[in-house]
Amino acid sequence: MTSSLAATASRLLQRLTSRVLPSDTSDPSRRFQFMSDLHLELCQQYTTFDFPVTAPYLILGGDIGRLIDHDGLLAFLQRQTARYERVFFILGNHEFHGMSYEEAVHKASQLENEPSLEGKATLLHQGRYDLDLPSKPNITILGCVLWSQIAAESADKIGMMVSDFKEIRGWSTTAHSAAHASDRSWLQSKLRRIREEDAGQAQPRDVIVVTHHAPLVKGTASPQHEGNVVSSAFATDLCVGEEWSSVKHWVFGHTHWTTELESRNGVRVVSNQRGYVFPRDKRPVDQRPVKHTFDPSRYILC
Repeated sequence: MTSSLAATASRLLQRLTSRVLPSDTSDPSRRFQFMSDLHLELCQQYTTFDFPVTAPYLILGGDIGRLIDHDGLLAFLQRQTARYERVFFILGNHEFHGMSYEEAVHKASQLENEPSLEGKATLLHQGRYDLDLPSKPNITILGCVLWSQIAAESADKIGMMVSDFKEIRGWSTTAHSAAHASDRSWLQSKLRRIREEDAGQAQPRDVIVVTHHAPLVKGTASPQHEGNVVSSAFATDLCVGEEWSSVKHWVFGHTHWTTELESRNGVRVVSNQRGYVFPRDKRPVDQRPVKHTFDPSRYILC
């Protein structure tokens, strides 16, 4: 009994001391709390899901809920914009469920401009936001869905097995891969532009990229899914070349796997994903290592 209690206490202590990525030695104004895949559409948890504030800025990395649940999603965002200096949100695949791609993008734009959010919510749908802070360097956030590049040999099975192709009106594996190409090209062009802007600067800006789909295949999903026939619907090997090396943090979601890793070119790739949780879900204490456990208090530090 004593050893069991000690083990539980040890896990809790680990969680309390592992919320910050990396070690917290800098200005608190440079903190970005981040999370994704809250799936508040399950039993309409938009007004009941709560968490502590640990940073001035909040990043919501997609699959927060569905845009078709306008009032609930707006109520959730209202509570966050009242607590944070700014809330950044990107769209995940579930935000599109129940409508077409075009309708969802229009709805998201309307949501961003709701008067009750007081201009403090920023939609990053192929969007850039610059933060010029008193402490240097400045920070740029780039965000998009980054729909994945679906493998041609798996396209038919993915089209049958992945719910997006039933839940998003008019969506197809061809449209999905075309959207990936658009998001990828947009990210590449923005990073080139930032490198040009930073040329000759004593302190190049810190860049945070936020995408819903994962920018690496290996390590971004539970090992049990490695090699799965639908894997290419969730991740694409992207941030491995030098063109991506100027990114300091890359925040992703979609895989329901909380993790932190470093790509070959030094990009810090992180996720903090809640996944499908029902109200009053009486789950046992999570036995996974801290780096794979969802913690709504977690933040990155630039």
